[in-house]
Amino acid sequence: MSAKPSDQNQRDMAQALPAAGSPDELTGVLSRAGFDERLALEWARARREQTPLSLLLIDIDHFRAYVDTHVATMGPDRLKKIAAALGRAVFRPADVVARYGDDEFAILLPAVHEVGARVVAARVRMLINSLAMPHSGGEGGIVTVSIGVAAFTPAGEAGPEALVDLCAAALEQAKRMGRDSIVSQDWMA
Repeated sequence: MSAKPSDQNQRDMAQALPAAGSPDELTGVLSRAGFDERLALEWARARREQTPLSLLLIDIDHFRAYVDTHVATMGPDRLKKIAAALGRAVFRPADVVARYGDDEFAILLPAVHEVGARVVAARVRMLINSLAMPHSGGEGGIVTVSIGVAAFTPAGEAGPEALVDLCAAALEQAKRMGRDSIVSQDWMA
């Protein structure tokens, strides 16, 4: 008897998770190297199955100013709290939360259309804002995030960098809009 496609996908995921890189030492979420591995894996799966792959790039607004203004040792604590909030924003085992840069995170959402990714982005923003971490230079006096959202169904010669580039452009637009905002590729003119 042959396995159902969903059973095969679950086995693929179980095999992929251990090979998906190590956690970021500070935050405990997936490291950047692990994220890059998972992105390549999920891109190949989405290409094969012709399903969308969504990405959120999340930048902590004015984080360097936060570290300079507040006690520098508070920065790592805040990063840990933000990473934990991002983990609460996703529900499926296949969803990936990773530290993308010093003050940036990424969430990879396999088989999720852009509309669903925007829902996750709104949940991320709400969870971060609800932490109400004081930030004298932040929007509304608290730590906030700007989020870029993109979705792509792999086709043709495009590689995973196409999704990252699209999402990075959306993130830059969110930051230009005044921070504490979400911009989706569909909202960009």
